[in-house]
Amino acid sequence: MLSIFLFLIWMIMMNDFSDFSIIMGIIFVLFTEYITNIFFDKKIKGTVEIFISSLGTILNMYKSTITFLPLIFKKNHSGLVSYKVKNKSKSQKVAISNSITLTPGTLFVDEFDDYLLIHKIASSEEEAHSKKDVWEGELF
Repeated sequence: MLSIFLFLIWMIMMNDFSDFSIIMGIIFVLFTEYITNIFFDKKIKGTVEIFISSLGTILNMYKSTITFLPLIFKKNHSGLVSYKVKNKSKSQKVAISNSITLTPGTLFVDEFDDYLLIHKIASSEEEAHSKKDVWEGELF
């Protein structure tokens, strides 16, 4: 049942019903099931369980969005902070900027020279312009 569900999703997303697309869909479905069984150790067994798991993940994303709403409506201060990323490769800069964007109250804006420009929302003006809680530690 899971294979059929994944194959239907593949066909809908590809919108191509040629022989090559069907064969690739079957290969990717079997590969996806194999990898899922390795990582999840058969904790997820059927279409209903996958649907419920996906629904739970989506609800968690909306929950985190709703917890951020008070920052929008109450009086807050915003500021721009530059974060130095010297001697980092492009892929490391992308990973760091994505991690910063996923941090609540911060947003990656631009990259120039060896700096990342970060927009930060905080309850006080000093906190909005400080580098504290933007990014700490090493990614790689």
